[in-house]
Parts: sequence; structure tokens; C-alpha cells
Amino acid sequence: MSNTNAVAKKVKATLLEGLKKDGLQWFKPWKAGMNFPINNKSGRAYKGFNNFILNAQMKEHEYKFNEWDTFKSISSRGGKVLKGQRGTDVYFWLISYCSKANFGTWYKTKAECMRKEKCNEEDIFTNFNLRYYRVWNIAQCEGLTPRRVTDENTKEVKPIESCEKIVADYKKIAKALKIVNLEQHQAYYSPSKDKIVMPLMKQFISEDKYYHTLFHEMVHSTGHDTRLNREGVATALTLNKTKHDYAFEELIAESGAMMLSGIAGIETKDESKQSQAYVNGWVKAVNEADEKAVVSALTQSAKATDYILGN
Repeated sequence: MSNTNAVAKKVKATLLEGLKKDGLQWFKPWKAGMNFPINNKSGRAYKGFNNFILNAQMKEHEYKFNEWDTFKSISSRGGKVLKGQRGTDVYFWLISYCSKANFGTWYKTKAECMRKEKCNEEDIFTNFNLRYYRVWNIAQCEGLTPRRVTDENTKEVKPIESCEKIVADYKKIAKALKIVNLEQHQAYYSPSKDKIVMPLMKQFISEDKYYHTLFHEMVHSTGHDTRLNREGVATALTLNKTKHDYAFEELIAESGAMMLSGIAGIETKDESKQSQAYVNGWVKAVNEADEKAVVSALTQSAKATDYILGN
């Protein structure tokens, strides 16, 4: 197998792994332009497929900053990769040119090839070779500082007291549950770790939208086997969920989030439209004619909100 084919196979495996684990969410940054992956030394943004790879690595390992660099560059700047830390492969196309009359003598640019070989553009052969190199996140290193640390407080956020009370009261009930806020790209609940991971509040358009999203994940967490032991959370691993299981659980979570948002008194006028479309989509996915499923979802949603509120 050629080097290009070997690298392409590796790219495909990475893509499939991401899709199996997170579905299409693997492609989605939390907010456009927010904390995209960059080179820590130059500030240059990583593009194309590398953007997805580095975002996925940041989310998986819960890195605070989406900044990366090569071993050589880290060392040249007085930094050091911590012992036992594994790098992440990023990919690029190495493009080279040669004249058809003198095949085998390669040049980095088309202009150089034309000049040295004294040939026309149509007499040039272009070669594309897929290569990769390895980078490390700055959290895997010592002696490096983030380039974007100054962005930390660009947006003033104000926690909402009524929402914070709901969260605090629930944490007293669900003592083992962890709620982590990180500058990353997705809100989710992990049943295996019993942990909610949220983007930072400043990454949301408004504080209301932050809490609505957090409430959604809190409802998911009530299904843990130590709480309400709900089918679709406690009894199904992500990769083994059927379409029905997933849609049913999402109906419960989103309708519960709407209830909690109403109880907290936060503004959900815009969010309600999005939530309704969201709920309608999952209702259709479950089965348009299966009214009992919808009723059951709303009943379990009410149980979840009661549990969160300690009722």
C-alpha cells in the first residue's frame, strides 16, 4: 500500500470513529468562529479535515484551549511535551511539479518548474501526496502559554439566580453528578461518567440559552440507573440505541428543559420556536401515529422535572 493510501485509510478510520461516536455532531462546532483550532506559535488556523479532528480531540480530552503545535516547535520555544502524552495526527497535501519531458525531477512550484525546465504549463505534471505530521495540545505541555487567553473575559456574563437555585438544588439530590464547563464545542451528558459537559456561558448568545441547554442535559441525567433508571439512558449504550430510543429520550429532555425554563422564569420566546421544531422532529422520528409514545415521553419528562426540583 502506498503512503498516500495508508494515510487516506487512517483518515477514513478517524472519520468513521467520530461518526459512530457522536453522529453528525462530530462535525459541528458549538458556535461559529469560537475557539477554533489554531497553531499556538503562529496563530494560524487549522483548516479542512484537521478542524474536525482537533475539535474532536479537544472535546474528548476536555482541553481548555484549542491550541496546538509540533514537538520541534514546542521544544524550540523552551516548552516540553509532558511524559506519556500522545500527539494527534493532522494532514496536508504535498504538491509537487515536474515536466513530462524530464519526469522525476520535482519542483515545489509550477513557476519554478517552468523556468528551470523551460517548458509550458501544459507540459507539466502535478503530483498530490497526502502526508501527516503530529501535534500536541498546549495542555499536554509545560512552558507554553495560550495565545487567546485575552479573550477570556470579552463577554460579561451574569448568572441567573432562579436558574442557579434549580441547578444547586438538583446537585444536592444527584450528589454523584458532575457538571463541567469548558471552552469547547458541544453540550452533552455522559451516562457512563455521570457527567454533564457544557460550553462556557459566554459562548452562548444569551444566559437564557445557556440555562435552557443545561436544563436539557440535566433532564437526561435523571435517567441514570441511580436515579429514575430510564430506558434510553440507563439501559442503552449510545451505539446500541435505536432511532426510537434516541428520539424518545430527546423528546423527554427537550420538553423537560422547556418546563424548567418556564419555572425559572427565563426568556424562551426565541428558544421556544427552536424547541418546538426540535420536539416535532423527534416526534416524527418516533412515529407520527404513535400518540401513546408522545404522551409517555411528556409523562416521563414531568417525572424528571419533579425529580430535579425535589418534588
